[in-house]
Amino acid sequence: MLDKLPEWIDPISSVNHNKRFTDRVNQSRFTRLNEVVESTDGEVAVQLDFFFDKALKLPAFVMQIDTSLKLQCQRSLNVFDYPVHSEIKGVLAESLALTEDMPADVEVYQLSEEKISPYEWIEEELLLSVPLAPVDEQSAAPEFSGSAELDENVNDKADAAEEQAERPNPFAVLQGLKKN
Repeated sequence: MLDKLPEWIDPISSVNHNKRFTDRVNQSRFTRLNEVVESTDGEVAVQLDFFFDKALKLPAFVMQIDTSLKLQCQRSLNVFDYPVHSEIKGVLAESLALTEDMPADVEVYQLSEEKISPYEWIEEELLLSVPLAPVDEQSAAPEFSGSAELDENVNDKADAAEEQAERPNPFAVLQGLKKN
C-alpha cells in the first residue's frame, strides 16, 4: 500500500502493517542541507518500506533516496549537479545491546520515542552523501598563471648549481693537509 510521507511515523505500527511511504519532497524543506548546497530547487524522491526482518528477528525498513544536489566544484568553483542515489537498510531496536551482531550493511536505529520524523532520516542521509570537497569530474583544473615564471626559477637554480660545481672548492687545500 502506497502512502504519502507524513510528518511523524509510528515505526512499530508501520512494521506491523508493512507500510510503504512514497513521496517527492522539496530540498528547501531541509534546513541543514540548505547550508551545504548552492541551490535547493530540486526534489528528493523517497520510498520508505517497513517490514519485519525474519532473518534478523527485528523490525526493519528500507529507505531509497534519489535526487540531484547543486554543489560548488572545489576545482573550478562552478556549480554542478551531483546525483545522489542511496538505499539504506536499517533495523529498529529499543536497546543497542540487541543489535551487537548486525551485518555491516545494516544501520541500527534506536527507538527512543514512539514516533519518528522521516524527514530527519532523509536529511541525515543527504548530508552524509555530500562529499567533503565536491569536484565536478567534467571540469578542468585551472591553469596556474605563474607557471612560466616557476619554470624560469627552477632553471635558474639548476644553472647556479652547475656553476658552483664547476668552481674549485676553496677548502680543497685544507682537505689535503688534513690527510697528511
